[in-house]
Formats: sequence, structure tokens, C-alpha cells
Amino acid sequence: MIGKSTSEPRPWSRYALTLAGLAGLFGGGIWLKDVCDPPAHVWNAGIAAFGGYMIAHPLLALGYVTSGSRMLAAPIVLSLLRELRRTRPLRQYLALSLTLLGVAAVTAVTAVLTIPGDDPPTGVLQYAALGVLLATAIPGAGGLIHVLFAWRADRKAGVGAAEPTT
Repeated sequence: MIGKSTSEPRPWSRYALTLAGLAGLFGGGIWLKDVCDPPAHVWNAGIAAFGGYMIAHPLLALGYVTSGSRMLAAPIVLSLLRELRRTRPLRQYLALSLTLLGVAAVTAVTAVLTIPGDDPPTGVLQYAALGVLLATAIPGAGGLIHVLFAWRADRKAGVGAAEPTT
């Protein structure tokens, strides 16, 4: 950010927008993969048939290639976790991580109770729930692990109150 110190934390709303973007990335990527995946007979025919199918169906090819964009979430999550560790006290970081895991648990329970058990998912609500579940569970679990290792490192270093005051 221009004009902002790197040690100054971003507003919580920016983190919420990042997580909403991750939910869209996860849910949309899974939907594109399900919609644009070539049929089984194309996969069985080999790479030449796969290339011919993609040439014959360019929009499906674009969707199939774009469905891999959810792999970009790993660096986003890692940079988010590093920034939170650098700019927030451990207690706030722990509270955020536990909140994210709680949202993921509520999403999972709600999805199990309200969405029919079709496999694979077919409705927009299923893809949205899957996106929210992944976008909250992955950073929440990663943050919890990050906090536990940070507290362990602080204890080993003999730092009693290693948290910055805000």
C-alpha cells in the first residue's frame, strides 16, 4: 500500500475481502473443473484426442485451464498468514484463526443439513458452500498452526510477553 508502513496492520475489512475472494476462487475453480472437464472417452483416447477436443471446444478449454487458478490460493494464504503474524498480536491472530475455523464448521454443518447429498455438487449453493468452507478452513487451520509454533518459539526463547501492544 502506498504511504503505509509495512508494520501497520491492514483494516479487518481488507482481510474479509481477501477471504471472500478466496471463497470465489475455490468455488468458481471447482465449478469450472466440473463443467469444463472433458468426457471420460476423451481422456481414455490419449493426449492427441484431448488436444483435438480442446481445439474443437475453445471455451471449454479456456474454462478447463482457468479452473486451475485455485492453485494460486496457496501463495495468497501464506502471505496473508505471514502478514497477520507480523502485524497483529498473537491473541488477535489466534482469535481470527479460531473464528475462521468456527465459520468453516458452521458452513459444513449447514451444508450437510440443508444441501442434498448429490455427488458431485450440482447447484450454485453447493459450490458457494464448498468455496466458503475451503476459504475459511485452510487459513484458519494454517493460522492456528502458525500461532502454536510462534508461541512455542517464544517460550523456548524465554520471551514472556512477546506480543506487540496495540
